[in-house]
Amino acid sequence: MTIIGIDLGTTNSAMAYLKDGKPEIIPNKDGHRTTPSIFSINPQGEIQIGQIAKNAYAGLPNETVLEVKRLMGKDEVVQIGDRTFKPEEISSFYLKYLKESAEIALGTEVTEAVITVPAYFSDAQRKATQVAGRLAGLNVERIINEPTAAAIAFGIENMSSEANILVYDLGGGTFDVSIAEMFGGVVQIKASTGDNTLGGMDFDERLVQWLNKQVKRKNNVDLLNDGSPEEQLQKYARIKTEAEQVKIALSSNKTAQFNLPFLTMHEGMPISVMEEITREEFDDITRDLVENTLKHVDRALEEAKLTIGDIGEVILIGGSTRIPAIQACVEAKFNKSARKDINPDEAVALGAAVQAAIKTGEISQADGLMVIDVCPYSIGTDVTRIVNGEKVRGCFDEILAANTPIPTKNTKIYRTVRDNQSFVTIGVYQHDGVGDFVQDELRVSKEDIILDGVPAGPQGSQAISVTFEYDINGILNVSAEIMSTGKRITSAIDTQTGVMSEAEIKESTRRLEEAWKTSALYNDVKPTMTRAERVLADLTVEAATRVEGILANLRQALQQNNEQEVCRYESELADLLIELV
Repeated sequence: MTIIGIDLGTTNSAMAYLKDGKPEIIPNKDGHRTTPSIFSINPQGEIQIGQIAKNAYAGLPNETVLEVKRLMGKDEVVQIGDRTFKPEEISSFYLKYLKESAEIALGTEVTEAVITVPAYFSDAQRKATQVAGRLAGLNVERIINEPTAAAIAFGIENMSSEANILVYDLGGGTFDVSIAEMFGGVVQIKASTGDNTLGGMDFDERLVQWLNKQVKRKNNVDLLNDGSPEEQLQKYARIKTEAEQVKIALSSNKTAQFNLPFLTMHEGMPISVMEEITREEFDDITRDLVENTLKHVDRALEEAKLTIGDIGEVILIGGSTRIPAIQACVEAKFNKSARKDINPDEAVALGAAVQAAIKTGEISQADGLMVIDVCPYSIGTDVTRIVNGEKVRGCFDEILAANTPIPTKNTKIYRTVRDNQSFVTIGVYQHDGVGDFVQDELRVSKEDIILDGVPAGPQGSQAISVTFEYDINGILNVSAEIMSTGKRITSAIDTQTGVMSEAEIKESTRRLEEAWKTSALYNDVKPTMTRAERVLADLTVEAATRVEGILANLRQALQQNNEQEVCRYESELADLLIELV
């Protein structure tokens, strides 16, 4: 059995393992080094993952799911036809595909993985990622931050380096920046920050909006809002797919062209869209996105207590860093060239593989590599403070400071705020450094933790100790104790919105296994079914009726996931085709 490292990306995923002491990318079933993080269900009910799903998007947008990573940790569902999936379930299909690909490539069972997440992922998002791995049949004991993984990949190749390195990670859907200090084979993260809603897909969206504006100005046609909802979705899917290709083309060319024949109808006439955009225009419509990333760079430098001159190496990670304007802005800011010897699509997976090898002992501290990561954001609780003689509720009180090395643990003492207070409530919040109050959107726990049984007494007479413990996976445990009685409560913060319960995980595992098995069965019999469907038109009415009858029985058996009946009808169909053709 082998443990692998997985970069579970918003738009693309990759996996790697340690071979002869060095991390190496594992190709997927199709022989590609990266896999599009796209899920679809074709008209026959077959689950499709990766490039085949990406190819289906423009034609079947209602049956295709993109960018589900942005939904991880949220209490939302994805609808495909009459079927619904949680974000973790969609992600589990990606992971299962990668798991099976790795088993084929390595010739051994894969049961465990180290999976990467954006540095600014919340507790709920991290747990949702672990659940996705579990649903895919993977044990995920270790989660690491994506820029940390990239720093590890750099570190393993530059063991003697002693410098502060800045990792600028702009992926398909998220942005992270981390600063790491390297010395004597140690990779110590000094600061991490980022934006989970900024990535390459936002650059694509600017191109979509730009094109719509051009067509509206020239043809008085609103591509995105005219027509029925289904027509709008179909057009958007084609435009978005083309926008990504235009963005890629502009990374190596000064101009690129949208080419969308017969995109829509207007006043009874078909409209084809052919519109050229220059790199200068693209840079102009995305300038604020690039500037936003640089604000996070400044924040990371401030939190690490470093200046631009203190950074020895700049590493660009994520496919979106191929955009020339991004490279130019980052290099101008640091007055040095960014490292170009690291594949931006693969570095995170390679670093995850190194972390996996550290976990198993294949790479030890004695080999000279040690990784020290940090809690990327401040975590605390809501308290009542006395301000000018008045009680002010909802004030944020920090228990774990941002950029504290992990694992970490801290305890603070609080006192009752009312006479004869019989219980205390403990809310758990992240804090982005803005304002003095907690914000609901940054709540970590779905509900407050309640500790009852507080002895009666005047205000302030009872002390409550509250402990926050942040583990190496970036997952939080909270405990509270009434100091006078010793009564204690501990919570793993596993009840927040967006995190599946144990019962939900078990039911989901059963349901997804059936769906995956059905898809696998379909793949097994697809060649025979396709051959039968192709020859129908050439058969006599009587022969065609016999073939259609078995095909109908086979489709019903597939829908019922009846493996025995599928095999029987597939064999009957194959025998009949030999007889007739």
